[in-house]
Amino acid sequence: MADQPHKSKKDSTSTKLEESLPDKSLRRPLCSMSRHNGVVTSLKFSPNGRWLASGSDDKICLIWEKDNTQIAKSFGTDEHDLEHWTVRKRLVAHDNDIQDICWSPDGNLLVTVGLDRSVIIWNALTFEKIKRYDIHQSMVKGIVFDPANKFFATASDDRTVRIFRYYKKLNEYNNYEFQMEHVVVDPFKKSPLTSYFRRMSWSPDGQHIAVPNATNGPVPSVAIINRGNWGSDISLIGHEAPVEVCSFSPTLFQIADTPANEEIKFQTVVATGGQDRTLAIWSTCNSRPIVVCSDIVDSSITDICWSPDGETLYFSCLDGSITGVKFGARELGQPVKEDLIDQQLNRYGADRESTILPESVEQLQLEEQSKDSRAISIRRMMPIQEAKPEQTPPISTPASAAIDIERLRKQTVTMTKSGKKRVAPLLVSTSAAPKNMVQKPLEKKRRTKSSSKISQAAYLLPKMGVQTTVHGIKKKAESMSNDTEVEENNDNDDIGENVMANTNSVSDAALKRQRNRRKRKLMELKYPSSFKYISNLPEGLFNNHTLQNIEINKIYKAHSKHKDISAEISSSTAVEIDEDLVFSVVFRVFDHMRKENEVLGQTSGRIRTTIEVRNGKPWDDDISDRDFDDATKVIVTEEGNDKREYCLFFPFRVQHVLPIILNDVLKYYVLCSFHGSVQIISADTGSYRCPAFELGESVVTMRHSQGYMLVLTSSGLFYSWDLKAMKVTMTGISIAAILNNYEIGGKIVVSPVVRGLEINPKDGSPLVLLDMTNDIYGYSIDLQCWVKTVDSWYYGVGADKDLDVVLTGLVKKSKMSYEEDKVTEKIFTYKFDSSNDLEDAMRKRGQELLDLI
Repeated sequence: MADQPHKSKKDSTSTKLEESLPDKSLRRPLCSMSRHNGVVTSLKFSPNGRWLASGSDDKICLIWEKDNTQIAKSFGTDEHDLEHWTVRKRLVAHDNDIQDICWSPDGNLLVTVGLDRSVIIWNALTFEKIKRYDIHQSMVKGIVFDPANKFFATASDDRTVRIFRYYKKLNEYNNYEFQMEHVVVDPFKKSPLTSYFRRMSWSPDGQHIAVPNATNGPVPSVAIINRGNWGSDISLIGHEAPVEVCSFSPTLFQIADTPANEEIKFQTVVATGGQDRTLAIWSTCNSRPIVVCSDIVDSSITDICWSPDGETLYFSCLDGSITGVKFGARELGQPVKEDLIDQQLNRYGADRESTILPESVEQLQLEEQSKDSRAISIRRMMPIQEAKPEQTPPISTPASAAIDIERLRKQTVTMTKSGKKRVAPLLVSTSAAPKNMVQKPLEKKRRTKSSSKISQAAYLLPKMGVQTTVHGIKKKAESMSNDTEVEENNDNDDIGENVMANTNSVSDAALKRQRNRRKRKLMELKYPSSFKYISNLPEGLFNNHTLQNIEINKIYKAHSKHKDISAEISSSTAVEIDEDLVFSVVFRVFDHMRKENEVLGQTSGRIRTTIEVRNGKPWDDDISDRDFDDATKVIVTEEGNDKREYCLFFPFRVQHVLPIILNDVLKYYVLCSFHGSVQIISADTGSYRCPAFELGESVVTMRHSQGYMLVLTSSGLFYSWDLKAMKVTMTGISIAAILNNYEIGGKIVVSPVVRGLEINPKDGSPLVLLDMTNDIYGYSIDLQCWVKTVDSWYYGVGADKDLDVVLTGLVKKSKMSYEEDKVTEKIFTYKFDSSNDLEDAMRKRGQELLDLI
């Protein structure tokens, strides 16, 4: 049991079931192990009883073994431990708390799961890591093995239970292959996320899995998953709060009323407990529980364990207690023999590897071939060494000879009469025995694992050029390099995680969730949250759950002493919006002046014009399946005129409609499609003014001022045209340079939001207001770069100047946001001293910057 932080205790059960208290010498734990640095969350013995695995919130799994040597008592204790367990291995791989541990029935595998959403598989013989899978989308809180040694299942807070199949590779000892078998979703769609554990259990006959924290409508339940088809039609309803633990009795019980001439029928018994402080015992032959013990403890039940005979169970509780429940003899039924349990498991292939067949001649031949193949494989794994040449046997020489040899190896230098040096030649060959030189095998350099995507480029070239790759917009909520390393350090690719390819093994609900997840990712790319406030599209298109959580956190911090609740906000999915339904009809109404036209009988005056776009159905990607009869209709009408002005048809679906009004007179209509096709139409005749502009991606917003049209795409690229002269002023200018212009710390990065966007009436360049800094940026066409037009740092000294109408509106928004950040203490301002020297210097510098505009 794990009843104290940092400690694991091992107690004897012989004294726990007595009604009267035994002798004091017997009322103590067998041993106390304090090697963890956190709370112990899970303890599991290996099937052979040799090892004990303990998991803790210190992210480490310890493997213990009983040590029979006598150990001196620990300092501060009154008596020796009755047993001594020592740590043999430390399994370090998790990045967060370990929630559950499970051994395979044959004791060859150990699986640990934790809050880092990882499923890590260990070799239980050498305790080396075999695989790591990060396929769950949230914390993993339960793991259980199939008693037939074919599957294991994991339960997670992403409201799924994943079934894994595993088997040994042919002719390879202790080398396993893992595959995703099925994903169970339906019983957990509305399961609460308040449970700390999801401890599952597999029935001893291998037919059912009991999974806690399921729901049946609004009622908490326990889901029973059938083996084979993995259906979950059966639910155990009886608890009033979420269930956290299920545990099957390891024994099968015979049904009492089975006739003698029929096959023996048996039942399994499962115990459940959870947050309602209730223990319930269920049987597979009854729809109601055998017994319900309400308020048996004072807090939530955290774990349940049965004795090997299946008639006694123990359960732990958050109040620090361990309770034992003993059933009377045959109260649950007549226990069946273990042979019957083995027969049930053998139907699923249990213990097939240890099956011994009678010897034959063919078997002996196969054994000889396997030995040869094994020898060949071992020889291939050994390093290749060159053959040594035969050498004559060494001649023994006295030690003095060796000393003379060393002396002879020194060259003698003499001086001639002419004063030159003469060096005596050195005899290379000696009579000493040559040393046995063994050539070291060449060490092979470690090769990095080649990627299966080697044929693909390192990065994809964007549609608008390499500059958009260099200045890409930062993600809305990207974590630093730690998360990236976790994602790369897993084995998700070899498990067959592409469940979309196998629709037979995945439920319709799971497929729907995957399609919705892909759709949300596409929507976030088409409608970035940074452009939410400047777009003229419906606001609901930009509402993803990341932005919603950030905004909720901002509101909460402003009224709760700046507590950060980012981790506490539910990461639920965004509100689903049908894009085709939203833009089935696009409507635009505006007022303008109309010139007098005697031919058409039109008088001058102010009128109201309506543009109605009726988009057709989305066309199929296959050209042969397209229906060109359902085209997009653009209907233009004037107020007070019952007749339509004209009706136009287009081969693309329209998303934006922008009227171009010059000198208060309607001049053009600008239509933009979902894929970035911009078409300019004459307002008088409905004819094309110029060919369509192909931007290659969806458009977020379109603006017009003083004859200039400005377009911003979903990837953050600006385009500007002078419609009077029909010339381009800027093309493909990325806004990423100013969105990324802030320091990145060691925490989650949030991309700034564009609070305001206007057109500079002088040259058609954009003016952008950011919420994170309250600064106003503008793009200089002459300098070909972004410049800081207004710096909010100087608002505190009152630097001001009469600006044009466009810039004045942005400055007002910037100042309002600046004052709001001061009140919420998001930013801090200077407190000037009495000399005012610094304040005067800042005011002059701020005025100097304003004069440059």
